[in-house]
Amino acid sequence: MTAPTQVLEVMKKKDNARVRMWLDICARCGLCAESCHFFLSNPDHPDYTPAYKNKPLLLAYAKKGDLTSEELDWLTDYAYGTCNMCQRCSMYCPYGISIAFLTRTARSIAVAHGRTPPNLARGTKDHLEFGNNMAIPEEDYVETIEWQLEELQEELPEAEAPIEKEGAEVLITFNPRDIKFYPQNLHAYLKIYNACNENFTMARTGWDSTNYGLFTGDDAAAKYMSGLVVDAGKRLKVSKVASAE
Repeated sequence: MTAPTQVLEVMKKKDNARVRMWLDICARCGLCAESCHFFLSNPDHPDYTPAYKNKPLLLAYAKKGDLTSEELDWLTDYAYGTCNMCQRCSMYCPYGISIAFLTRTARSIAVAHGRTPPNLARGTKDHLEFGNNMAIPEEDYVETIEWQLEELQEELPEAEAPIEKEGAEVLITFNPRDIKFYPQNLHAYLKIYNACNENFTMARTGWDSTNYGLFTGDDAAAKYMSGLVVDAGKRLKVSKVASAE
């Protein structure tokens, strides 16, 4: 059985000189091990070292993406379960190999095989459908802003929380969990911006600055999610975008 077309397309796109060089020149010296919190949490597992995490990706390229179910489980488990792409290991690598870049390449292959972990897949789906990864309706988002502004005005009567204000200096974006679960954080943001007399605004759409497409390795989704924020900034003609993450 050959690899699906979408897998071959992803691997062709990712198969460049940088990836090939990094996969070829890793000397397995182990200098990266002490930088990895996954390995440090369980030193009895040498397969948690960053250098080892390249092995499923090497196998994927050797087999041209035609992996068995067990090999796909191996690649998916290592790509999502043993690396969060913090890039600390690259600082210790004598060759400057970016394990984070290679991990994301492995994740792209997993996505093409339909192996995105369920929670990441759900967050991605919600972001694509609702414009934010927690599927918060626009009316709930606006209502939360108005609620926190009312509370802030008890302390700062002149406080504002402008939405869709064209020509502001700064567009504020959020992590949706602040809107849904921790509105006190929104209260703090509004307090700071008002106390500093900042010329700011918030957008009705394009306010989620998280990017599950980036986390999962889904390039098309990542581009779309980033584009929502870019479009909001252009629409409102702001000079800066304040990212939550």
